[in-house]
Amino acid sequence: MGYVEQAALAADSGFQAQVRVAMATAAVSVQGEAVGGNSTSHFGKRQQLSTAVLNLPDAYLTRFCWAVVQNAAITRGNPLAISSSTNASPIVITTGAAHGYSTGAVVEISGHTVNTAANGTFTATVITSTTFSIPAVGVGVGAATGQVVKLPLDSDIQFQVNAVWDDIAGVTILD
Repeated sequence: MGYVEQAALAADSGFQAQVRVAMATAAVSVQGEAVGGNSTSHFGKRQQLSTAVLNLPDAYLTRFCWAVVQNAAITRGNPLAISSSTNASPIVITTGAAHGYSTGAVVEISGHTVNTAANGTFTATVITSTTFSIPAVGVGVGAATGQVVKLPLDSDIQFQVNAVWDDIAGVTILD
């Protein structure tokens, strides 16, 4: 993924929400750590970042987003046009081409008119190669408007947030 694609992903609100959850999860985990085999300096820096992330997550969000998008395995899918959506619960989305998703994929839907409840970030349940459902209640039958994009897996984002925690905390080899 090139710089432009990385910048777009790092700025995406759905992706930022995923990173924010991963940051909070990592911070809570770090809060529960004991000094163990770490030096007191190493431990202190990890704890300090944990407290800061829990109190002021937005102050660290951009830094973590950019750290996460540096991993080549973390990408977003190409936008697919939406053909229609149902006025039901769950909402069933039909795409104009095969989506290639698996159940559990995180998708972001935008620009879908009439059935505006379909806009947002959801976990998809695959029905066919061109349909999937999202856990939302329809507010009308949606026409051929908007797009859907597959976001990176939460587990991949969590792995990367955990991997860069010490770097962002300022831990060095001397700690």
